[in-house]
Amino acid sequence: ETEGPNFPPLPGFIPIKPCFYQDFDEIPDQHRSMCKKMYHLWMLNSATLAVNLIGCFAWMFGGGGVTNFGLAIIWLLMFTPCSYVCWFRPIYKAFRTDSSFNFMMFFFVFMAQVGISIIQSIGIPGWGVW
Repeated sequence: ETEGPNFPPLPGFIPIKPCFYQDFDEIPDQHRSMCKKMYHLWMLNSATLAVNLIGCFAWMFGGGGVTNFGLAIIWLLMFTPCSYVCWFRPIYKAFRTDSSFNFMMFFFVFMAQVGISIIQSIGIPGWGVW
C-alpha cells in the first residue's frame, strides 16, 4: 500500500506514518525547479547544522566549553524541523496553489532565519556555533 511521496520517507517496518505529503509533480512546471532548489537549500541548511554539531562536539573534547555543544544540539533539533514547517512548507504550498499568504509567510520566516544564520556565521563565542 503506497500513499504517494511522503516526507520524511520512512521504511515500512517503522510503525509511524510520515508527517507531510510532498510531490513535486503537483507543482506547476514553471515553479517546479525553484521549489526543488528551495528543498535542496533546506537540506543544505540541515546538513550545515549537523556539521556544526560535529564541530562543536570535537571542539568540546579539544578543550572548548560544553555550552557551544549544548547550543549546537538545540540549534539542530530546533531549526531543522522548524525551518521545514515554517519556510519550506509555505513556499511549497505557495507554488502549488499560488497563495500570496504562503509567499508572505515564507519571506518573513526565511529572512528571519537568514538573519540568524548571519549572526551564527560571525561565530560569537558561547552561541553554539563552531
